[in-house]
Amino acid sequence: MHHILGVLSILMLSINISYAASTEPQKKGEEISSNEETGIELSRKQLQSVVNENSFFSDKPAVFHPSCDNPRLLEKVLARIEQYYKETPSPSIVDKRRQALMLRQLETFVPVDVNSFPPKENYAVADRLIDIKINDGIKSQDLSLCKSKGEREIYLLIYPQDSFYTVEIINFPGQPISKDFTTVYD
Repeated sequence: MHHILGVLSILMLSINISYAASTEPQKKGEEISSNEETGIELSRKQLQSVVNENSFFSDKPAVFHPSCDNPRLLEKVLARIEQYYKETPSPSIVDKRRQALMLRQLETFVPVDVNSFPPKENYAVADRLIDIKINDGIKSQDLSLCKSKGEREIYLLIYPQDSFYTVEIINFPGQPISKDFTTVYD
């Protein structure tokens, strides 16, 4: 952002200097060269392109929308789950074995249609889909839902946020609020 402001300042300064030079009374025999006029017009065009709002911000994230079988997406989700396990260690050997089994079962996710998702399949997912559409204003076509192929069905809700995608991990054991259990796909 500082770089953009610096470029904008330089362009404004060059336009002001050029404008001041062009409005000063000319001495006899002095003419403004065509190179200076071309430079002034070029500076004005560059300033117009910099000022254009669309050149700074886009409604779309800077990365492609990840698919459910995207290896990088899976890597980020597994890293987030491993981080959770490290933050909340379990003293029980049985729980540690469950955690290891859970991580092995989360190797494959398949897409689920957001528009035809039946609430009876998983109420937490259905509630979050409604919540994100109404409260966050995210359209169905911008959402992706993925489901694991393990014993316990874990869902990934993928939606745009700023210049990246947020991935909520829903129905994960010990995480009742999926808004707080997310990772970033950037």
